[in-house]
Amino acid sequence: MNKKLLIDAGNTRVKTAVMDAEGHLEPLFNVAYHELSQTGLPAELTSVWLASVSNSQKRQQLLDWLQDANAEIHDIHSQANAFGVTNAYSTPGDLGVDRWLAIIGAFNEQPKPTLIIDAGTAITVDWVDGEGNHLGGWISPGVDLMQDSVVQRAPRVFSDPQSGWGKPNQLGRNTPDGLANGCVNAFAGLVRQALMVTETELDWFQFRLLFSGGSVPLLPPEIKRRGELRSELVLQGLAHYARAQTA
Repeated sequence: MNKKLLIDAGNTRVKTAVMDAEGHLEPLFNVAYHELSQTGLPAELTSVWLASVSNSQKRQQLLDWLQDANAEIHDIHSQANAFGVTNAYSTPGDLGVDRWLAIIGAFNEQPKPTLIIDAGTAITVDWVDGEGNHLGGWISPGVDLMQDSVVQRAPRVFSDPQSGWGKPNQLGRNTPDGLANGCVNAFAGLVRQALMVTETELDWFQFRLLFSGGSVPLLPPEIKRRGELRSELVLQGLAHYARAQTA
C-alpha cells in the first residue's frame, strides 16, 4: 500500500500524519523530540514529507528516527509561488516553512482573506488575501520565551514553576504572577493589534481568523471566540506537496 508520512517538525514538538493512496490524511501523533525513540514508524511507507524549523540537534534526532523508514525523504522549503499562493518575501526561502505551509493549507481550504496566528516558541502572524497573495507578517517571542528572557536579563525578576500559566485581563500581586500575567497579556495585545491592522489598515471585515500553537488557550475568551483553532494547518499545506507527487 502507498503510504506517505507527513511531518511538521517544530521547535519543541513533532506532529505527524499519514496519507493513503487516495490522498486522505489521517493524524498520527504529536510528541516531544525526546519521545521519538519510543515511537514506532508506520509500516509500508513509500515516502516522507518533512517541514522542519527545528535546530540542527533536534533535526538530527528526527533523521535518526527516520533511518528505519526505508523511504525517500522530501524536505520541503518555502517557495515564491505554489498551490495558488504567492510569497511576500523578496527572498522566499527566508519565510519559515511552517508559516508557508499554514498559508497554503488555509488558502486552499477557503480562498478568502485570512489572518493566521501561530503561538508556539515564537508567535507568528501572517496575512493572506482572497487571491492567495501573502501580504507579510510579524514574528515575536512566544509566551514562555518572553518569561525566560526577562528572568535571564532582570536579576530581581523571578518565576515560579508551581504558579501555573499567566492569566489574561488580571493583575499580578507578586513577582511571578506579574511576570506570567504580563507575558500573557503581551500576547493578547499582539493579537488585538493584528486584528486592528486587519480591519483598519487592510479594510478587511469578512475574514477568517485561524489560531494554532500551544499558547492559544491563554488568550481571553473574547478573542478566542473570533477565530478557529486549527493545529493541523502545516500538515494540511504539506499534504498538497505530497499529493502533487505521484508515487
